[in-house]
Amino acid sequence: MTPFSAGERRPSVVLPDDTCDCHMHVFDDARPPVAGAVVTPPTATIGDYRKLQARLGTSRHVLVQPSAYGTDNSLMVSVLRENRPTTRGVAVVNDGVTDNELVALNDAGVVGIRFNQVQAGATSLAMLHSLAPRIADFGWHIQLHLTGQQLIDSAELLQGLSAPIVLDHYARLHHLPNLASTVTESLTLLMESGRVWLRLSAPYLSSQSEHPPYADLGESLARMTQRFPERLVWGSDWPHATEVDKPDDAKMLDWLADQIPARKQQALVFVDNAALLSRF
Repeated sequence: MTPFSAGERRPSVVLPDDTCDCHMHVFDDARPPVAGAVVTPPTATIGDYRKLQARLGTSRHVLVQPSAYGTDNSLMVSVLRENRPTTRGVAVVNDGVTDNELVALNDAGVVGIRFNQVQAGATSLAMLHSLAPRIADFGWHIQLHLTGQQLIDSAELLQGLSAPIVLDHYARLHHLPNLASTVTESLTLLMESGRVWLRLSAPYLSSQSEHPPYADLGESLARMTQRFPERLVWGSDWPHATEVDKPDDAKMLDWLADQIPARKQQALVFVDNAALLSRF
């Protein structure tokens, strides 16, 4: 049995060698969440996650600092140091971070910083102005979890940043149907810049469907795959911290593979793009 994942079967798709899960988290009950934390899941260890890797057939992964711990990246860093060959990290820092702290995170295997404005608290988009040039010196990227309206409102700001941008969770394209067309326009404009990436993770946060098939996302993904195949990466979002009823990771992965049937494009999404973005 795979912790925090429904179902037992393996996916039908056989993933390419060196497939990278670009978005997952770990949690530890022994570490208190920051005050006001919205999402506070139970302990989910790297050992638990290895069972998902065995089930899906992945070998690399990117450990993303969850909102529950704010800017205390110590749990993430401890896991990175123990699993460096196959693991990279995305930290959360604010504009008070020191140069020495950034160097230490880089040495541990961090390749980006995250701004979660959906479960907001530790950071604000105003910090992008000062942090973007500092992390660009390390070759890091900026990962953003935004609502559809936030994406629309910040599109011009994001185009002017000096670091690559990664938009989480399908940019929450269809989370609010009345905004879907405008969010799509903003996303397309950003992707056309050549510096923005889209993470294909947590479809349940971006679709009007809770389970596959995600018809609305499928149509959007077909357009993105045709136009921007070199800037799409996949992530599981394990342990699915926002979901009371855990999804079936094998079914979600098979659905995604069905939307990207060409093996060449699958190699880009699951392996090559992630290797470039996350410095494997």
